[in-house]
Amino acid sequence: MFWRTGDPPKPPVAAAPAPAPVQLAATPAPAPAAPKAEEPVTVSVLFDFDHSALRSGEVPKLDELAARIKGRTVERLDAVGYADRIGEEPYNAQLSRKRAEAVVAYLVGKGVDAGRIRAEGKGESEAMTGGACKDMGPDSGTNRKLVDCLQRDRQVEIKLVAAR
Repeated sequence: MFWRTGDPPKPPVAAAPAPAPVQLAATPAPAPAAPKAEEPVTVSVLFDFDHSALRSGEVPKLDELAARIKGRTVERLDAVGYADRIGEEPYNAQLSRKRAEAVVAYLVGKGVDAGRIRAEGKGESEAMTGGACKDMGPDSGTNRKLVDCLQRDRQVEIKLVAAR
């Protein structure tokens, strides 16, 4: 071998060893999720003062509920009607029952099994507003301020009880 003057000798280049094959650990498949307990489903539908007919703006809530329970095993639906405190208690008990029955009739018309729906009227006995509407003047349907304040008391609450 000849070197030129001034050129340092170059060491022989050895080929780099091939990297060892990487062993990939088998990733176990994720365990199936434990079945979740059905979350309770509650829908509230509001009504106009002294009426038991469904409000058109509330109907989509019932349509969504009917679609949601379609194909599910449902133990029962409880439709519980309420009324505000304006008027006589026996009248309000009857009105709250009619509201619950209006909801049941609508859901049955959407294909929900009538044998699985229970309607009940609570009247004015379990007001949602509590004491929020005190001292607003006379308990009269002409007292708009009071009628508006008591809106939450005029409703039907539908609770789905899913089969276990």
